[in-house]
Amino acid sequence: SWNQAIKPEVNGIELFADNEKLAKKYRDIGFGTVLSHQQDGIARGTSVLTNLATNSQHDNIVLENAAAHYSFKKGSSRQAYPSSLMGCIALIKQTFLDAEWYHNSNEDKQKNLSLEAFTSTQSLPQIFEVRNKYSVLRADKIGDEFNVQYIFKGSGDEYQLLEEIKATNGKLIVPVNFPKAYDVEDPYDARHVSLEEMKHWELAPSNPKFLEQNQIVFALTADGLKNKSDFLKNLRKAVKNGLSKNQALKALTQIPAEMMGVYADLGSLALGKQASFIITS
Repeated sequence: SWNQAIKPEVNGIELFADNEKLAKKYRDIGFGTVLSHQQDGIARGTSVLTNLATNSQHDNIVLENAAAHYSFKKGSSRQAYPSSLMGCIALIKQTFLDAEWYHNSNEDKQKNLSLEAFTSTQSLPQIFEVRNKYSVLRADKIGDEFNVQYIFKGSGDEYQLLEEIKATNGKLIVPVNFPKAYDVEDPYDARHVSLEEMKHWELAPSNPKFLEQNQIVFALTADGLKNKSDFLKNLRKAVKNGLSKNQALKALTQIPAEMMGVYADLGSLALGKQASFIITS
């Protein structure tokens, strides 16, 4: 692409390499399958869905092109544009229009691998990573304009705009990287902690509960955790704050498998399916 932040031609399968040390960290917290992609750019290309068994890398691959990924962050691009959220939105819209022109009105038959890849991956699940609740709505407006229903990888503050987010009809991927308690022992330090920040610290562990209560479909992710071993501890915290155990299980098994279109092979214990087990006390 003419813009370095638009890289839909990136294929996760071509970049993916087994990392047994990291795979073990995921297995230790109960993950048997992961979705992996290059988290760089606005149009980020495709991801690979892979099992975490100790088999060969080829045997572990479930889907070579599992989903297409997007964000409002330009990543490693060295170009000045876009330099704002508004510019990122404009660039995504322009890419949609360019792709439409390329396939319908390209009289000179110009060759553009990025636009070809952008169009060819529209049939995959479309995952849009956002920084906050408002960007869920921003991304959804883009999707509505171009007839795309995104899956939104959120930031954990969705409970603050439940009605609006539910109205998008989009499924969510939500983290459990809940904020740590602020050190307010020193009154001078405490002055710099806003009420908004304190309320989010209090309510963030209840985000999955609020999503469940409002019948918003969501999966849970370990992405965003500095220490992967905190995942189960935070998951239990979410359950303690009202998330049902049944919904917690579905958000880690059936729902993500359905999102990726592989529920016939993964996501539940049934005859003929691949199965992963975690044994705990």
